[in-house]
Amino acid sequence: MLAPPLAMHQLLPGDVISGNIAFTGFYELGLSHRIGKMARGGGLFVDVGANMGYFSLLWAGLNPAGRVIAFEAAPRNIALLENNIRQNGLSDRITLVPKAAGDRAGTVQFETGPMDQTGWGGISTSVTSGTINVPLVRLDQELPDAPIDVLKIDVEGADTWVLRGCEGLLKNKCIRAIFFEQNEERMKRLGIASGEAQDFLRALDYACVPCAGEVDEWMASPNPGGT
Repeated sequence: MLAPPLAMHQLLPGDVISGNIAFTGFYELGLSHRIGKMARGGGLFVDVGANMGYFSLLWAGLNPAGRVIAFEAAPRNIALLENNIRQNGLSDRITLVPKAAGDRAGTVQFETGPMDQTGWGGISTSVTSGTINVPLVRLDQELPDAPIDVLKIDVEGADTWVLRGCEGLLKNKCIRAIFFEQNEERMKRLGIASGEAQDFLRALDYACVPCAGEVDEWMASPNPGGT
């Protein structure tokens, strides 16, 4: 990993994300460098769609003052994440929340995805043989007024809903930096319009720009001098 001596002690054979980490030592290099640079300052990292914990470990490993709250809803990933946190001795600094995040509190249908892929599941609008019911929270209720240094969202198309569930935090400028993805194919299936997340953030006085070299990755931060 980019934060030695930490390691992903448990990966999933055949998984795309696991394969990248196993053969290169990193996943999404551009985003890893951006988050790694911010991690050196310490503070709170909120990882929504934490998967096996790659970005959570990166943040905690680069500064002993770094803390993480990791949200993950897929049962298979939760077990892998728990093991990676424990094996690296970070249970005191990484808090695992086994829930999905969205624009409301309650429960939601979650598509678990193929058994050999950790990153292909996500919130679903329909009930099928491949969906399960998982708890759902709004971040502005789960973490009211918490000062968040970096919020990373990667939830297979539902990133916009996670951001809408941060409205209270965003209005109070409690989040210093946000990284989120725009999976257009999954967004269409969920009924989320292209550009909806960006419009929502800009309406709350956050500057929103695409990350260079990563067409589906965006970064947002409060406008300087904004209210």
